[in-house]
Amino acid sequence: MFANMLPSSPSSSSLDSLPVDTGTNPAKLEAANRYVRWNLLFLLVIFIFVLFPIWMPFIPYVNQATNFVIILIIGLFQLIWLIATICAIRRTLAINSRNKLKATKVQDVESADVTAHTHSTIRHIVAMTLYKEPMSVLQTTLDSLVQQQDASSRLSVIIGMESRTPDKESKRQEIVTKYESKFLRLIVTFHPSNIPGEIPGKCSNMNYACRQGLQILRKDIDYHYSKHEHIFTNCDCDAVFDPDYMSELETQYSKLSEADRHSSIWQSIIIYKRDSMPFFVDITGVLRTFFFMGVLIPWNINPMSHYSLSVKLLEEGAFTHPAYQMEDIIALIRYTILTRREIRIRPLNLISINGPTSGADYLDEIREWALQVRRWTIGAGEVFHYFIVKTYRMPSLYLSFTWASRFFVYYGLVLCASAIFSVVSPVVVQLVNIGLAPVHERLLVSDSMFSTVCFVFLGTQYAFLLVVTVLVRWCLPVPGENRNRGMRGVIRGLWHWVLMLPTILAYSFVELYSFFELAFRGKDVCKHNAASKNNLVLTKGL
Repeated sequence: MFANMLPSSPSSSSLDSLPVDTGTNPAKLEAANRYVRWNLLFLLVIFIFVLFPIWMPFIPYVNQATNFVIILIIGLFQLIWLIATICAIRRTLAINSRNKLKATKVQDVESADVTAHTHSTIRHIVAMTLYKEPMSVLQTTLDSLVQQQDASSRLSVIIGMESRTPDKESKRQEIVTKYESKFLRLIVTFHPSNIPGEIPGKCSNMNYACRQGLQILRKDIDYHYSKHEHIFTNCDCDAVFDPDYMSELETQYSKLSEADRHSSIWQSIIIYKRDSMPFFVDITGVLRTFFFMGVLIPWNINPMSHYSLSVKLLEEGAFTHPAYQMEDIIALIRYTILTRREIRIRPLNLISINGPTSGADYLDEIREWALQVRRWTIGAGEVFHYFIVKTYRMPSLYLSFTWASRFFVYYGLVLCASAIFSVVSPVVVQLVNIGLAPVHERLLVSDSMFSTVCFVFLGTQYAFLLVVTVLVRWCLPVPGENRNRGMRGVIRGLWHWVLMLPTILAYSFVELYSFFELAFRGKDVCKHNAASKNNLVLTKGL
């Protein structure tokens, strides 16, 4: 029944093609795509914000409040940064507290009591996909999984390759030869091309690999699938896990009630690093780590990169959507819609590492960085459209409104409109008022006060960015981190702090362009053009 099964060892198996339900209804997807693309609403609101300083000074009477309204809006953006900073500080303290307890070998007796009776019945399944990434990158990820507690007896690994993966058979054999004895089960699948309704990329490959892998485990008589509870971890092939990831995940999982276990997604704090990085790649990684701690987890928006959940929730949520490129951004809201219950993101207070973008030379670095930003942005626009189309299936109107608001504030304002508005609008308003707009009085805020307040906001923004820099570079316990140590590391970190705002502005303009591209080209741009890993050399560090 299984193609390319390896009967010599029950720990590994591989398949080329096995009939399996991919969960895709091509006709239904085509019908949904005939509706208005709701990402246009996303773009419209952003566009109103960006153009606000241009049109408001020309409207009689309303223009008197221009200075006041702009200061009010920038002030709201500053408030968002303040809330995110407070959340990030709290998470940093929690991570360091756990790290300190680990270092001093202080055991949580209550947690031990809770998990003692469940450890023997819980097993872990980790799935990742591989297309053209170098084998050295994948091996770094697998090596970090080998270090997990009881990996050979309780951890199974599923690796989803594409049928178009170059040298797939030799790669499969290399993986099996080196790792089959180190995990409970090692499964390699080959995702067929051109399945109706799917788009190429991790989303469809992961969906196929998970369905195939679980089918293999259930049919494996020696595995005794039904006797165990399973926790699933979705990750990229360039992830480096903390050695305690699975044990910490299991501990937090076992503390919850049965209902909460299957309504939760666990997210570790991810550091993006490699041996050497241009400043804009490094700064983007620092900001992403900050937003994990300050926004994505506490605001319950979406998991990213690699995350964990029960297999029961994975199956109830129909695995991963094979027609939406950002399977992580869509995960929480899709599982909420399909299960019709609220799904919560819960933090794991430990550090994982993912590889950032990489290029062959400096220009290629810029290109890969921009492509990654574009991919995240288009993926966010896709997810917003999916949410609006499916919102009638949400558990409650309140949950729909609150999640949509948080999602838009983060992806539409924080990552796109806020930086452009905060930096450009004060300059534009002053120029328009001087040379183009009709003469009008100023309500509450004079031009001189307006300039002063805007400079104060610029200072507070850099103060927030300084806190971000200190938290991520010097306060998180990342073993083996040498780039930020010593005088050279401090100077480099402070120089990158100065460059943070220009980098955020560049990021925001790429986002704005991407939203326009999605608006004009529609579904044609919704493809998983993954960032290149060919020049990626991961820093293991854990």
